[in-house]
Amino acid sequence: MATTIRHGVNNTTLDSLVGKTVGEVREQVSDLLNIPASAQVRVNGAPAGESDIIGENTTVEFVKVAGEKGCA
Repeated sequence: MATTIRHGVNNTTLDSLVGKTVGEVREQVSDLLNIPASAQVRVNGAPAGESDIIGENTTVEFVKVAGEKGCA
């Protein structure tokens, strides 16, 4: 079952993420999608923590708060 990962205009779909934590996903795709460490995470539209587990057919989105500048 695929997991969709989004950050801005960057998107990817991976099959190997089910059962991993959000933190593990962030570590795996941060370079690929240019995700800053300060990005907040949402799973299926709801705020999520780094220890939340990824389920089947999930969308994980890394976002910056509106009005935040730079890529700190």
